[in-house]
Amino acid sequence: AFSGARPVEWLLEHTDIDPRWCLIHATHMTAAETNALAGSGAVAGLSPITESNLGDGIFPAAPYLDAGGRIATGTDSNVLIDAAQELRTLEYSQRLSHRARTVLASPDQPSVARRLFEATLQGGGQALGRSNGIAAGMPADLVTLQAEHPALYGKHGDQLLDAWVFAARSRAVDTVWRGGNRLVSDGRHRLAKSVTARYRTVLDRVLNS
Repeated sequence: AFSGARPVEWLLEHTDIDPRWCLIHATHMTAAETNALAGSGAVAGLSPITESNLGDGIFPAAPYLDAGGRIATGTDSNVLIDAAQELRTLEYSQRLSHRARTVLASPDQPSVARRLFEATLQGGGQALGRSNGIAAGMPADLVTLQAEHPALYGKHGDQLLDAWVFAARSRAVDTVWRGGNRLVSDGRHRLAKSVTARYRTVLDRVLNS
C-alpha cells in the first residue's frame, strides 16, 4: 500500500538483486516477476510445508525453474520438519495447480526428485555462501538412508531419491553427521531423550500457568 507496487516488483525495481540474495517464500509472483527473479541469479527460499499449512499459496516453480531460477528449501514450521516432505509438497502443489503429473521433471532430468534435490542442494549452498559435495576439505555433513526400508528396498540410482521423496517417510533416514559429528543413529537424535524431557517440562509449565 505504501509503495503502490507489489513487494517483489518493488524490490526488483529499486534494488540490485543478484546471486547474493535469497528471497524467502516469494510465493505470489506474477509471470514478469517470476522471469525477472529467475534471471537475477538470486535464490528463492521455499518452505512448501509452511506455505501449505498457512494456506499461503503455490510458488510458480515450473516456469521459474524452466527460466533458470534457483531454489532452496527450508522450514519455519512448527507442524513438521522433513526435508523429503518439503520436496514432495513442492511437486504435489504443482500437480494440483497444473492438473498434471511429474510437473517439475525436465527433458534433461526425468526424475523429479533428482532435479529438485540437485536444485535445492545447489541453491541452498549458494544462499548459505558455502560449497557442496563430498571431497577432501569439505564439511562432513552427511545423511544415510536405510537400505532395507520397504520404500527403498530394491531401488537403484535415481529410483532411491524418487522413493525417498515420494514413498518413504522420515524413518527412512538412518544416520546424520554434521561437521563429522554423528547426531542421529538408527533414526534417533542422540539428544532425543533429554530434549523430549525438557519439552514436556516447559509444556507443563505453560499449560499449568
